[in-house]
Amino acid sequence: MGSDKDYLAAAMAQVLVLPERFPLTIMDVSAVLVFIVTFVVAARFLKKVERPGNMPPSVPGGWPLLHHLPTLFKRDFCLELDKWARELGDVYHVNFVVIEMYVVSGYTALREMMETDAFSTRLEGSASAIADGDQDILMAPYGEVFKERRRFATSVLRRLGVKMGRGSIQDQIQEESSSICLKISKYSERPFDVSADLTTAVGNVICALVFGKRFDYGDTRFQHLQATMKNLGAELVKWKAPFVTYIPKGEYAIDFQDPVAGLRFHAKKLQQFIREEIGRHRLNLDPGNPRDFIDYCLLQLDQQDGGGTWLKEDNVVYIIQDLFIAGTDTTAATLTWALLYMVLYPDVQQKIQVELDSVLGATKPSLAHREQLPYTTATIMEAQRIRHIAPVLFLRQANESNSLRGFDIAKGTILFPNLRSVHMDPAAWPDPEVFDPSRFLDADGKVVNNPPSFLPFSAGRRNCLGEQLAKMELFLLFSTILQHFALKLPEGAPTPSTEGIFKSLSMAPAPFQLCAVSR
Repeated sequence: MGSDKDYLAAAMAQVLVLPERFPLTIMDVSAVLVFIVTFVVAARFLKKVERPGNMPPSVPGGWPLLHHLPTLFKRDFCLELDKWARELGDVYHVNFVVIEMYVVSGYTALREMMETDAFSTRLEGSASAIADGDQDILMAPYGEVFKERRRFATSVLRRLGVKMGRGSIQDQIQEESSSICLKISKYSERPFDVSADLTTAVGNVICALVFGKRFDYGDTRFQHLQATMKNLGAELVKWKAPFVTYIPKGEYAIDFQDPVAGLRFHAKKLQQFIREEIGRHRLNLDPGNPRDFIDYCLLQLDQQDGGGTWLKEDNVVYIIQDLFIAGTDTTAATLTWALLYMVLYPDVQQKIQVELDSVLGATKPSLAHREQLPYTTATIMEAQRIRHIAPVLFLRQANESNSLRGFDIAKGTILFPNLRSVHMDPAAWPDPEVFDPSRFLDADGKVVNNPPSFLPFSAGRRNCLGEQLAKMELFLLFSTILQHFALKLPEGAPTPSTEGIFKSLSMAPAPFQLCAVSR
């Protein structure tokens, strides 16, 4: 994709950070280069690597010493991964200097990997810059503590209405849908960038769940939270998560200065905001009437009375941080892609609006309408497929020796899940670069639920914790906006790119503007 080449570029650039105006002579540069070459060679040959008996095939060729590292700087990095998969199979070995990985591609291989306990942990020491030793859920090592935290968070989200049927959080999402439509109407059909408004709306849904309240868009504290999230996302982009944290801690880096200082600084600001909200909740906590995620966490902490090991107040902070980081930009990016494709494919947009008008009229969209709006639902799914917001998933590490697709995987092996290979597989999706919602409809025009080769929320032991919430937001926000507005490109504007750029954890469209005409 457009900026996949940068995945390790930022990380490698941070390995040697020299002060500004540092006086380097030719001899200095030569000495540094000799040191780096010697260091890489030593690290490569002195590092103990357990070699399994039946290894997957290796990518041939490569540069001396650097091996296939230059591939990471190509614009078509993910296409290169897919090409290797076609040549070598769904599991193959590739070497980036001293980092060896097994790339896993294809629906069957990825499902097998994701559903195997031995391959369900993150790389050791992975998100220390933002989770202080992996104390959250998103980056925590797989094990009993991870399972307890995840079960608890899932249970709380269900109690708070992240579910279908009565008592769902639908009302809050509908309120946010109305608010964003009001905001869009104020542009009076002038060109605007919709991505910022979508991020605000989705962020406010998270606030309603976690803090028990939504904020007015002009609220000072909410603007502070939004700015912190934006700055934190910009820092994550520099490090290209999901590669961001996979520099072995202190193993190879020459720490002239902290390479993740900015990332850590903005993460601490977000954590401080969360801690302040936790403090406010403690002052008026009603054990018989928990209002939101924080209240349920405080009740769990009181119930443990200091005796629990899987949930402490720091864990609560990091888990809430997960909800904001992984639940805001991801959903907003998907919605932005969906609206971009509406202006690129006006015939699809018109077909959706005919369906909305015939089923809803002036009625507000609700989750109960989803089955009655199959083409609208299929369009959202096609947007998720064609522009997967995470073309590669967070790296995994085998926590014990096992096998995958007939190959031996040694303990400690780094696994690289290539999600793009699933959503752009021409065997599953003919002409995969063509936007076609009908892919997700059966012969009777009904939505094909759980189609193969479709993993927008991952799968297995670490599938997306907020999958149900995201589906609710996508449907209600998307259908409400299209019910009220016809979207088009500004007069004379160039056709927006569909290559994408990374925003925080998500690949989003490059900035573009559209016009929204009231219907």
